[in-house]
Amino acid sequence: MNFLRQEQPAGMPHISIKLLRVFGVTGGPDERFRILPVMLTYVFCIVVPKCFFGYPDLEITIIGTAELIFQTNSFCGMFLLFLNRSKLAEFIQHARSFSQTVIRASPPAVVQHLTTQHDMIHKITRIFCIVVMFAAHFYALAPFLSTLYTFYGTVRNKNATMHYTLQMEENFYGLQTRTSATHYLIFGIVMTPTAYLCAFTGTVKTLTICNITTYCILYFQLVQLKLQTVKQDNTFRQELKSVIKMHQDALHCASLVESITSLVLLQQLLLCVLIWSSMLLYFTVSGFNVNFMNLFVLFVYDTTVTFAYCYLGEKLSYESARVAHTVYESGWETQTTDIQKDLQLILVRAQSPVGITAGKFYYMNMELFGIIVKTTYSFFVILRDQI
Repeated sequence: MNFLRQEQPAGMPHISIKLLRVFGVTGGPDERFRILPVMLTYVFCIVVPKCFFGYPDLEITIIGTAELIFQTNSFCGMFLLFLNRSKLAEFIQHARSFSQTVIRASPPAVVQHLTTQHDMIHKITRIFCIVVMFAAHFYALAPFLSTLYTFYGTVRNKNATMHYTLQMEENFYGLQTRTSATHYLIFGIVMTPTAYLCAFTGTVKTLTICNITTYCILYFQLVQLKLQTVKQDNTFRQELKSVIKMHQDALHCASLVESITSLVLLQQLLLCVLIWSSMLLYFTVSGFNVNFMNLFVLFVYDTTVTFAYCYLGEKLSYESARVAHTVYESGWETQTTDIQKDLQLILVRAQSPVGITAGKFYYMNMELFGIIVKTTYSFFVILRDQI
């Protein structure tokens, strides 16, 4: 659990940085090739079997397609982060500089808010990792337990039919995984680590986007808090230049986050509709079994992730705009002309829209989440009527 230990300085997504290093996204140039075996596993263990070897019936076709879209969202999202590794490195550098400056040269109230929020973010990140770990165990091992239970039933009742439950619905390079115990074991040996890799990849992608967005939210909160502290202590002349620098750094970090996540969130926006609608379609045509439960785990995960992106995007926009309100409430009209000009500079910058976008087309917010839900339902109704 070394990945999950808390490190210093506060104000940086340490867990995400370490997890990204596993994929070669962070770290030295000699580590960037780590992404290659990950993407090869995705192509040869998921894409090729699901796209080129067919399915035995409609129900399995639906679940196989839903799994393909879900895993494509995870692996391609991670690859897009890998392509933006230089911007991620720049964000990490600015985040470290910002945090060290706050700790070194800010009032105690600002430093305390930074450390308190950092502790909370770290705890939530740990909890998310642990929850996903248990969900991954269920997803990877439940099919084996279901198969063993079916085997026990066939031993007791010779007329019962042996049913092999697969971890992912696909015809794996001609293996008779649904009828042969030997082929099923070979498939399980390959797909068990693949299932864990899928969970790990999706987790790292999600944590990276959520963490860097959350820390940007925190940076704008620190700017507001320092403005309030400067107002209370009436130290505008001594501290205002540092506040302007803090705000400028926070805006730059937010701009980097938007650039890093833009294509990943566009992919999430487009594939989320397909994932939800295909999963809902499966829920309506299948009975309650292990495949149903596994797909429901993926459905809950994807819904939670999409909600988190939209919520954090709206929170980032709100906190950046709150800087302008804090300037309005700082008693600027009683200050000297020079201080008023500096405050006006903060005000103008704070009024520019800030947030994370889906391909620079839509800002991620709760209104967009509602649109996604409505679009998904409409698409699901169309698919259901075609069957």
